[in-house]
Amino acid sequence: MTEDKNNPPRSTRPRRDNVIYANFGSKKSGGFSTEPPTRHEVTPQRRYPSAAQWLIDALAPVDSGRLKRGRDYMRTGHVLSHNVEHGRITGVVAGSHNEPFHVTVSLPHRSTDDLSRAIRALASRSGALSRARKGDLDAEVLDALVGEPVTFRCECPDPTTICKHAVATAEVAAERIAQQPEMLFKLRGLDMAWVERQMVEEAKQVGKESSQATDDRFWQGRTLPELPDPAPAPAIEDSDINLLHQAMRTVSYTAVEQLRAVADIEDMYDYLLRR
Repeated sequence: MTEDKNNPPRSTRPRRDNVIYANFGSKKSGGFSTEPPTRHEVTPQRRYPSAAQWLIDALAPVDSGRLKRGRDYMRTGHVLSHNVEHGRITGVVAGSHNEPFHVTVSLPHRSTDDLSRAIRALASRSGALSRARKGDLDAEVLDALVGEPVTFRCECPDPTTICKHAVATAEVAAERIAQQPEMLFKLRGLDMAWVERQMVEEAKQVGKESSQATDDRFWQGRTLPELPDPAPAPAIEDSDINLLHQAMRTVSYTAVEQLRAVADIEDMYDYLLRR
């Protein structure tokens, strides 16, 4: 059939009055695309000092899509505010709704004994205070301060355990703790100056106990092992006679004098044993 230029073919799309209804989500005519969704590639995150890295490690259960969107939220300033409080981190994140969402990252309870354990661990290690200022904490100290599990809660309708808003809040908080490691101690209600004073007192106590233990060992001593009971044997026979000849050679003018000197020593030894 020849196409009529004056009467072009009518569109097959549904229309009403002068409005044409088109499915802009369709990739091909006749329905929606059946191609699989694009996989989100997540850029590897740089590692923080241990004082902040635990917060990033807590995001391990998050799927790649939410992790990527959460990091994008963090980079594009969606985290309107965040605060480090006693035992928790709170954040306000702007999302797709008119009102922002409130996020809470909660740490498990830690007793006074747990926190004292962290102080003792710091005091018992050389240079631990300077490393703590840089955010470098040993596993024992980190476990005493943080512990598991770290839980996330958000007001958004996403039913998952850790949503993109929680990811954004955790990323911002980790970056801040990496810059100011003392924030981790503040998270447990500890002031860094107080921590330093406690470390000094703890170090003195450890030194005193160590000194006391050393004094006791010095003055009281320890139980000595039993002395051996060897069988008696002539020293001349057990020794190397050649070494005796070499020694006598240094004080003898002739070989005859050397032999006579060795013989005299043997005679004196026999005389002493007979007495």
